[in-house]
Amino acid sequence: MLTYTETQIRKSFINCSKGEAQRINLPKDVLDGWESRIFLAWIDPKAPQNGYMVAETEDGLRGIVLQKKAGKGSGNAQMCQLCMTLHPGSGISLVSIQRPRTKRDHYNSLGTYVCADLACSDYTQGRKKPDGIRQMDETLTPEQRAARTLDNVQGLIGRVQQN
Repeated sequence: MLTYTETQIRKSFINCSKGEAQRINLPKDVLDGWESRIFLAWIDPKAPQNGYMVAETEDGLRGIVLQKKAGKGSGNAQMCQLCMTLHPGSGISLVSIQRPRTKRDHYNSLGTYVCADLACSDYTQGRKKPDGIRQMDETLTPEQRAARTLDNVQGLIGRVQQN
């Protein structure tokens, strides 16, 4: 991933107002280690129900605001729909993503299951492993897994952009 400024990151959000983007809590460590990331993602430390994702797309840098849904996961293993990592039920969160306003000024949203800590880059690249769950054996190379994760994130952002 290329290096971006805080201003560029704030301007990238497509599903919130400019004022809301300026109020996003952007921890300083999010701006470190660009070369090792597939995309940026973080949980707001002051409001842990809020998460943020920023990725490079064909349309340039795009970011989305995620709202984690309250509730405890089941005891069964669940899979993140972005990085395809298996987690115990508590390691996956259902998130709601508000779409931008449509031409008729109606809001709608979509949902998906993602890693509760939004550390998909770390799981994809093997820097982090979920506790107590054996991962599926894959024949993809680390580069192919990274490309798949980025494709999934870009696809999610593309679905959010559709009106």
